[in-house]
Amino acid sequence: MRVLRVYHGGRNSQHRARERALMTTGVELVLVVPADWPEETFADPLDEEFRIVELPVARPGDVNRHAYTSPATLSLLIEDVRPDVLDLHEEPFSIASRQWQAAAPVELPIVMYTAQNVDKRFPPPFARYERNAYRRVAALYPCSAQAASVARGKGFDGLIDVLPLGYDEAAFAPGSQSFDDDEIVLAFFGRLVPEKGVTDAVRILAGVHSARPARLVIMGRGPEERAARAVAVGLGVADRVQLAPWQSTAELAAMYREAHVVLVPSRPTATWVEQFGRVIVEAQASGAVVAGYATGSIPEVAGAAAILTEVGAVSQLTDRIVELAVQPVDFAQRREQGIAQSATRTWTRVAERQADLYRHVAAGEIERVELPPSPRKRRAAARAEFGATASTTAGTRPFALPPLRRGGTATSALARALDGTAELAAWVRKTRLVPR
Repeated sequence: MRVLRVYHGGRNSQHRARERALMTTGVELVLVVPADWPEETFADPLDEEFRIVELPVARPGDVNRHAYTSPATLSLLIEDVRPDVLDLHEEPFSIASRQWQAAAPVELPIVMYTAQNVDKRFPPPFARYERNAYRRVAALYPCSAQAASVARGKGFDGLIDVLPLGYDEAAFAPGSQSFDDDEIVLAFFGRLVPEKGVTDAVRILAGVHSARPARLVIMGRGPEERAARAVAVGLGVADRVQLAPWQSTAELAAMYREAHVVLVPSRPTATWVEQFGRVIVEAQASGAVVAGYATGSIPEVAGAAAILTEVGAVSQLTDRIVELAVQPVDFAQRREQGIAQSATRTWTRVAERQADLYRHVAAGEIERVELPPSPRKRRAAARAEFGATASTTAGTRPFALPPLRRGGTATSALARALDGTAELAAWVRKTRLVPR
């Protein structure tokens, strides 16, 4: 089984665990990555047991709007590799996925990833790219049931297999966390941006520390770092906050094993909610209890082992964590439940299922689902099959671009988005990167 896999994040060695696990299943893999892609984490040399092909892209770093600058090269690579399956780890509405679909011969089966768990209404040409992808692709492997519901509701009638994002079981293992320790160790891992809720994490620390000695480790980088520091100073807990940049996998795993509670206080915006939360899987595999807000895919991924509250309920979440500290039985049960749940989400288990998906697709063992012609009825059928899609602050079916408000920051954001999209679209048309 030979698979040509395209993944914009594959330049980073920490993001190639799935590919390494796929190789152990007997899949012969060739991975395509951008020749240039900005990364906040460690980017090691492209040295793997499988072949890695670097191709130049325009707009590197833009997940859904980057474009390969030599479309003819895509077709030539497909001819050279002769894959049984083309695996596009790109969203159906993205420019890159559209390019690869155009380059692939009609007889080559395609599978595609999606994390889009909000039923967004996209502007042209992205809405058309999405519709065409749903007609062309044989199977999808969304990372959540919410993302599966979006795809099915929009009309994808092929095979859908929900595959969670995994973790490296060789790196992440349970620590010896216990509330017999002198202090409660809270941790926050991720981008320091407003929607990830890092300032809420500092407020939670202050509340917990007022009841029992506690400290908070924040690992990540982003524009909210200054705000987090200011909140810590204002609440008198600056000396209880440890800020660190992204670390190697070994250092990250060690921090997970030390944490009693890992905070996931993500806040929805008008166009985004948490799509999976790999932090949740890694935390539970490391023996930490997850605590956060019940938004996006967090309840689905974290399950009953987590402590979840409504978005913004800082006091309530703080109280629940303090209660957990004085209830060792509850802590132990949640901890063990999380560890057991994480066992189904190792990259080894995920790769086994993904390899099975490849084999079914290559063998043509795909049965199309008969969907109602009405969009409303399709969405109802999708909810019956996979559950509801995620909801943003703008509702369940927001526009992908922010609303226009005169003189507001949304106006500037929309203008930048439109200008950038128009510029890229004009360049794509000029260079004939994407067929009409």
